[in-house]
Amino acid sequence: MVGLARSAIDTRDPEAARDAFAPMVPRLAFGRADPSEFRVRLRFDAAPSFTVIEYAFSAPAASVAGADDLVVISAKGRGFDLRHGRTPVDTSLPYLQAPEGLAATWDAVAARAIMLDRAGVAAVARAITGDAEVEPGFVTVAPRSAELGRHWQRIAHRVREAMLVAPEAFAEPLIAAAAFNRLATAYLHAFQVVALDLEGRRMSFGARSRTVRAAVDHMHAHAAEPISVQDIAAALHISVRGLHSAFAAELGQSPSEHLRGIRLAGVRDELRFAPPDQGIAAVARRWGFAHLSRFAGTYAREFGELPSETVGARRRAVPTVARG
Repeated sequence: MVGLARSAIDTRDPEAARDAFAPMVPRLAFGRADPSEFRVRLRFDAAPSFTVIEYAFSAPAASVAGADDLVVISAKGRGFDLRHGRTPVDTSLPYLQAPEGLAATWDAVAARAIMLDRAGVAAVARAITGDAEVEPGFVTVAPRSAELGRHWQRIAHRVREAMLVAPEAFAEPLIAAAAFNRLATAYLHAFQVVALDLEGRRMSFGARSRTVRAAVDHMHAHAAEPISVQDIAAALHISVRGLHSAFAAELGQSPSEHLRGIRLAGVRDELRFAPPDQGIAAVARRWGFAHLSRFAGTYAREFGELPSETVGARRRAVPTVARG
C-alpha cells in the first residue's frame, strides 16, 4: 500500500488544464492564452487530509479563479501580477485562494498549492480554541503578517520534503495526521481565517490580551530561530517585565514556558513525519534545544514518551507500510 496518491498532467489544452484544476479551483477561466504556446504541467500528491499541487505555466496567459476549499498558494514567475478584485496581492508571500475575484496574468509562473481538508482544519481549530462551533472562514487572501507567512512556507517546505523522501510513510495514519496537524496549525496562525484570542475563544481583546496575542504570533513565526524573551519584548516594544506580567495574567505561565511548549510541539510533530535520515539531535537543535539530555527529559514530561519512542513508532510503521 502506497502512502500518497500521485498523478501528473502535461497539457497544451486550456480545457484539459481547467478540468485538471477543477478539484482545487472549480471556478477557473483562462484568458489571453495563445493556443499555440499554452502549456501547463501539474503534479498532484494527495495524502488523506491534504493535497500538494505543483504546477507551472511556461507561456503567457491570464486567469480568473474562485474556490471554496482551503487552498494556500506560493508562486513566483516572470511578469506575474495577481489581484484580488482591484487590490494587488504581494506574491512574495503565500496567499489564499479566494471564493471569487482572484485574477492573475503572467509570462511564466510556477507555483505550489496546498489544499487542506476543511473538516480537519475545523477540528484542529476547535482543539486549539475549545470552541465547538468555530469554523474557518475567508477574510482576505494575505497572511496576517510577513513573518507568519514565511512560517507557513517553512512548515510547508518540511512537509513537502518528507513527502518526497518517504512517500510510503504517509500510509501510516499517525504520520499523515502529524503532517496535517503541522500544516493546519500553521494555516490557522498565518491567515485571518478564525478570529482567536489567547485561549482560542472568539472575543474582543483587552490591551493585555493584544500584547500576549502579538507575542504568541511572534513566537510561532520564529520558534525555530534563536529568539529569546528579550527579543520578543523588543519586537513588541514592551519591557520584559511587562511581557512577563501579561503572560502571567492571561496564561498563568511565563513567556519562556510558552515558547518552550511551542518548540516542543514542533519537535514532536516533526519527529512523527520527518524523513527517516533526520536524527533526533538534528531536529531538536533546529528547534533550539542544544542540551539533548535535558531536552529528552523535558520532552518526556510534556508528552509521556521519550523522543526515541516517538521516532520508534514512526520507524516501525514505515517498513510495515512499505511491505504492504
